[in-house]
This record gives sequence, structure tokens and C-alpha cells, in this order.
Amino acid sequence: MNIDRIYVNTYRYDYAQLRTCVASIRYWYPLIPIFLIKDYTSGKFDTSILEKNWSVNVFPTRQNSFGWGYGKLEPLFCESSHTFLVLDSDTVLTGPVLEKANYCEAPFLVDDEVQSIKRFNQIYYDLNKIGLIVNDFKYPGYSFNSGQWFGSTGYFTREDFSLVIEWSEPPFSKYPDIIFKGDQSVLNYLMHLKEQRNQLTVLRSKLMIWPFGNNASFIDLEKIKTKDTAYPFIIHWAGMKFKRISNYPRADILKYYLSLYNNKLSTWQKIEEKIYINYLHFEKWFLEKIFFIK
Repeated sequence: MNIDRIYVNTYRYDYAQLRTCVASIRYWYPLIPIFLIKDYTSGKFDTSILEKNWSVNVFPTRQNSFGWGYGKLEPLFCESSHTFLVLDSDTVLTGPVLEKANYCEAPFLVDDEVQSIKRFNQIYYDLNKIGLIVNDFKYPGYSFNSGQWFGSTGYFTREDFSLVIEWSEPPFSKYPDIIFKGDQSVLNYLMHLKEQRNQLTVLRSKLMIWPFGNNASFIDLEKIKTKDTAYPFIIHWAGMKFKRISNYPRADILKYYLSLYNNKLSTWQKIEEKIYINYLHFEKWFLEKIFFIK
């Protein structure tokens, strides 16, 4: 599987994180096409400075509002045949992770995640009820976080997902008490189902580093600075939301990529972005505190 392009899912209030994500991609892969999957559920947002300075395009989608990450499914339905990496905005590459896919003969490569049955039942789908949708379905014993995965076109249709998703704007789960909200749950289920039916194969490899506690302490920033290939991984700050970059675990890595990002911008663009990001932070705080909108 030779990866043709990278898709980054993003929405209005993670623009600050999007910058470090894109900078990390370009650091390791200066020429690979990057496409933003922009979700306007929380409102439109301007990425023109990023697009111009970092050679990034916006992926044309059939709708503007996705919510819960459903936009990450859109690359699966492209008519053109290609392979890709999908990322959440709160991720950065710490090494040449695309090379892992070069040794993968399967059309899908996902993170080799380990979850307890109890935790799986909380964040993916209810193993006790899942047979109510397809009665002969069998859980294959694995799961994966959808903030980073390699895929191929031609294996899924939108109709496949209609089994469990109502394609409204934004989409929603038809069985929210069985398959929980969000792209991650439905993608795991449909991939498991198609694998069971021998319609595709899925390989697993260590892709994601969740930097909680000391999980990412083994990564040496100095090696990243010299483009050492020791860390072919993706750090994913899944579920972590802080006002300041310095509060994030491994903030040193984020700050390094942010410095690379800012070096590409003119003085006026830096000022413009700072004002814009501060405005978005204030807007989000206001909505949460005054109107209790998350």
C-alpha cells in the first residue's frame, strides 16, 4: 500500500491544533498531497493562511455538516482509486509513519489497540446487543481509534454505512444505544462486519501514542529535530483539551512543530492568526459557560 494522500479532519475550534498537525506532516513529507475535511457543524472557519503557506487543499464533500467525526468516512467513497491516511487534527507525526503502510498488503491498516471488554462496551458498541443488527455478527476481538488509520477506496459505499447511519446533515447513528455516536464506532463495526464476510482484510500495527502520563516519554525531541527515523508513530492527544499549549503532555513536541509552522508565515499573517485563534478560544469559552454548548 503506497499512500497517495493524507486527509485531516478538522472543525472550527481545533484550528490551533490543525497547524501543528499539518506542520508535522510537511516536516516528514514535503510533497504528499494534504486535504482538509472541514466540518462546519459549529460554523465556518478560515484556513486560507494555512492552505497558502503549507500547500494544503480543502477536500470537496457533498455536505458541510458532519459532527462526531463522520467526515472521516468521506475518503472511503471517492470514485478515484487511491490509498490514504486519515488523521484527526489533534495529532502530530513523530517519524516516517507512512512507510509502515508500504509493507502492508491489506487495504486497511489500523492501530494495534488493546482495550478491555468493559472499556470496549463503553466507547465502541455494545457486545451484548450488537447481534440485534446482524444476527450472525461475531466480534473479532480487536478495535482501533479512528484518529489515525490507513485506508483504500473501493471497499465501502455510502449504502454500506446506511445499515447503521442516517445520512442526514449531520449524520447520526440509527442504533445509538448499541453502536455509540461517532465515526469511530460505526467504522469499527462495519470494518469488522466486512472482514467477517471476507470482503476486505485489516492489518494492525502500532501507530498511535496516547501521551497520557509517561506514555510518550520515550520520544526524544532532539532525534525528531535531526529527522531520525526512530519514532514512526502518531501522537494523538485524544480527549485532551487545554487552553494553553504548555499544558499538554509533550508540549515540547507541539511547540517545535508550531515554531516550524510560524516560520512559514509573514509577520502580518502571524498577527492575523493570533487574533483569529484568540477569538475562537473566547467564542468557545463563551458558548460553553453562558449557553452550555459543547
